[in-house]
Order: sequence, then C-alpha cells, then structure tokens
Amino acid sequence: MMTKKEKQLKDYINKVISEMTIFVPIIWRYEIRYMDEEVNSSNGEFSVLYDPLTFDAEFRVYKSIFEQIPDEGITKGFKQYIRTSLGHEVGHCYIWELEGTHKDTEKVASLIGFLIAEILKKRGV
Repeated sequence: MMTKKEKQLKDYINKVISEMTIFVPIIWRYEIRYMDEEVNSSNGEFSVLYDPLTFDAEFRVYKSIFEQIPDEGITKGFKQYIRTSLGHEVGHCYIWELEGTHKDTEKVASLIGFLIAEILKKRGV
C-alpha cells in the first residue's frame, strides 16, 4: 500500500516531468515507469530511455527514491533534488540529439539539469 508521502512524491515527479516536456521540444511523448529495481546501472534513482527518431522518452524511477523521502515529507530541498535529477535525465536526451551517446556525458547532463531545475523553480514547481 502506498503511503501519503509516496503518493505526494509520485504526484510531484509527474508534475515536474509534465512541466519539463512543455518547454523541451525534443520530447513529444513520454511515459513514466516505476521500476522494481533499487537503482539504475549508475546507482541513480532515475534514468531515461530516449528515441531521437520518434521523440519518445521513457522516464524510469527506481524504488530507492522512496526511501530518500525526508521525515518532514516533500521538502523544498528534496524538490530541488528531484528537479535537478530529472533535469539531468532530460540533459541526456539533448546530448543524444546533438552528439549521440558518449561515455563522458554525465557532467554535461548535470549542467543542463541544473539549468532546467532552476527554470522549474522559477515557475513554482
């Protein structure tokens, strides 16, 4: 059974991704999948699969993110972490569009993610 905090987190993740896709023109369709695995292959709580031919994205959310919810609930700091992390994943989509996949894209994706997170923050998300 999902707790109130877990539902709030799912709702917030959905809101962030929905808002991001409004101003990210390379993602036309998306799906959010909640994965049964603890983390992705890089030990992260999020990942994205992106198809540059169809502009489809699949955002994957790993179950360890629910263990990270602060006792106080979905705090401003935790929201910043979610926005930044999901922005990082969108950064990967841009990199794949511009350069194709490369091994050393984590830093660039994080930088793009921070920019997107700031835009969302300014929008009140």
